[in-house]
Amino acid sequence: MDNQTLAGLLAATPAADLKIIELAAELTLPGAGLDLDAAAARQADVELACAQAQDYAAATRRLLEAMRWQLRPRRS
Repeated sequence: MDNQTLAGLLAATPAADLKIIELAAELTLPGAGLDLDAAAARQADVELACAQAQDYAAATRRLLEAMRWQLRPRRS
């Protein structure tokens, strides 16, 4: 893998502005449980936030594997 590929993976990794974090804070009850009724009412938002988080995880996983490959010990 060359540096161009690594740079492309880095550029393809979305910013870490994950809606799931904000949404989880909004849907958390004072006792730290999840407000299931509120979550059900916002099902579309929950699904979108979950999809965004999964996309982010996949992109960062690809970047991590590429970096590990680049940093692997080389045999002479």
